[in-house]
Amino acid sequence: MIRGGTICNPLLKISRRDIPRAANVLAQGFAKNDPLYQHILPDETTRLQVLNIFFHRYLEMLYPYSDVLTTSDQYEAVALVFRSEREVGTWFSKIKYRKQIVMAVLKSTPICRIIGVRGFIRGLRILNRMSSSWLSMLGDQEYLHLDMLVVQEQYRGQGYVSRMMKPLLSECNERQIPCTLETQTPSNLPIYERYQFRIVQVIPLQGSALEQYCMVYSPPNAVSK
Repeated sequence: MIRGGTICNPLLKISRRDIPRAANVLAQGFAKNDPLYQHILPDETTRLQVLNIFFHRYLEMLYPYSDVLTTSDQYEAVALVFRSEREVGTWFSKIKYRKQIVMAVLKSTPICRIIGVRGFIRGLRILNRMSSSWLSMLGDQEYLHLDMLVVQEQYRGQGYVSRMMKPLLSECNERQIPCTLETQTPSNLPIYERYQFRIVQVIPLQGSALEQYCMVYSPPNAVSK
């Protein structure tokens, strides 16, 4: 899962060439049960096709700053973990990151042929409102951000969430840094609370019943900054 971190041992880091396969697993998982993507893409007949394109480009965009992880070559579970230490805060790096965002959006424009230009722009606006900008509350503190986690349907209930979470939180404990995530699915909250994540902010999506739950795990011996 991670190069240069303790979580790589029990997990596999997915290579760039395997991003399409990882994107497909994510698309399959989010297409069925995720209220955010159901809101963005109400037509379930095209949702999976759109999400395959979107996640492919999203993983490509974040790959230099993240680890795309899986439990084995069967891809029972796939996670995207953003590592803040890879995001250098120079002007050059910020310009480079913004350029990557623009390129990801441009490469995603084939979605317009499926849901139209208005649908594409609407989706981008909603994703911008339900973003990870709340992480600015951490200031200059290093952290790991669990951006996405999906367990394939046939493997659910077999401990794959734990296989992902335990090495991730173990690294956080070792480095004494927080782990963060957000979810728009209320039924996910007890799962993350079981791993000692707590809600620090709730962001409503205007014009809908959706809410984004922003959660943080703090190592037991961490010193508040």
